[in-house]
Amino acid sequence: MYADELLHNGILPEQIQFLNFEDLDTLAIGDIFQIHSHIKDKLVADKMNYIFLDEVQNIKDFQRLVDSLFIKKNCDVYVTGSNAYLLSGELATLLTGRYIETNILPLQFAEYYEFITLYSQNLSKLESFRNKNTQNTDYQQNIEKKPPNLSKIETLAVYLQEGGIPEYHNQKKISQKQADNFVESVLNAIIEKDIFQRLNIRDKHEFNKIIDFVFDSVGSFVSPNSISKTLRTYGTVVDNKTVAKYLDAICDAFLLYKVQRYEIKGKGLLQTLNKYYLVDPCFRKVRLKREMTKDRSHWLENAVYFELVRRYRDVLIGKTGNLEVDFVVTDYDGYTSYYQVSWTTENPETLERELASLRAIKDSNPKYLLTTDIDFNPVYDGIRKLNVADWLLQNIDNK
Repeated sequence: MYADELLHNGILPEQIQFLNFEDLDTLAIGDIFQIHSHIKDKLVADKMNYIFLDEVQNIKDFQRLVDSLFIKKNCDVYVTGSNAYLLSGELATLLTGRYIETNILPLQFAEYYEFITLYSQNLSKLESFRNKNTQNTDYQQNIEKKPPNLSKIETLAVYLQEGGIPEYHNQKKISQKQADNFVESVLNAIIEKDIFQRLNIRDKHEFNKIIDFVFDSVGSFVSPNSISKTLRTYGTVVDNKTVAKYLDAICDAFLLYKVQRYEIKGKGLLQTLNKYYLVDPCFRKVRLKREMTKDRSHWLENAVYFELVRRYRDVLIGKTGNLEVDFVVTDYDGYTSYYQVSWTTENPETLERELASLRAIKDSNPKYLLTTDIDFNPVYDGIRKLNVADWLLQNIDNK
């Protein structure tokens, strides 16, 4: 996509080299020295050259190739690859201070909502066309897969269950079973390649117990010690050091994101009881085979966390006295804001409980309560209550 954007912005085709190392024709070029010569011979003099190396881990000693290209003044190098091969730190060590890492997340709610809306609009056009062409069976088959006309909150509820993995939704057009099987295969491949093989884990049974536990505890405070103690009560004995190792491995594979607690008054990080958020809820859906209606507040919190990660520089969990604040965020200019998340606060007791954490913070930084309620964004003692679907659909640019 970036290569296409460069072309759209006036970069000449000969300035771009795109090598896909999953393609046997590309691998047939030879070793890193032959590949280096192949790229070097095609460089355009006196112009910037954009080199894309896709699935670079398939080349032996690829780090040396990347480094050699990177030091050339007229080369801008882009590398993609599987987590298992790039997590070793070798590339980071070789290019310390000279590279920018980009982690690609699944679709955010705004992107998902746009996809669903456009899909529905296109099918409505097809339906109109079908009314005039009733014999066209291809259009008839598409219309039968038309999604229901959902409200923003209803669409959000679906998103919290099914997530934002694009190919899942493509496969779902064929069948729900095929979509679930696709996600399950992706998850199993990540666990096998990026965790089991990388760490040479032999006791897969105890690891699976831990990953199931943490997938089922998204949005709850956990620690290696608390997980170890809980598993012990169910007959699985795993020491806390092993649990910590496995949690780090799951985070390294970008399945889970660890969020530390922050003492707001003391302005320091706390070392116990972190939270973990799952990169896409669909992984939990297909692995644990459970609906999310009972703990939908946690999955709403999960979606808000990843939206905050996209919008802000730092995202932490807040603690003020005995109260917890869901998120303390810092923007790219260094300003702080606070966010509390609840599915609904229609019950007055729930509203007061959620507001209490924010009211306990005595500074004047912005404070927000995000819920699915539709009540025209009231303000309580400076705390703005916002509809979370509208908030998720905001187009915020933090450049």
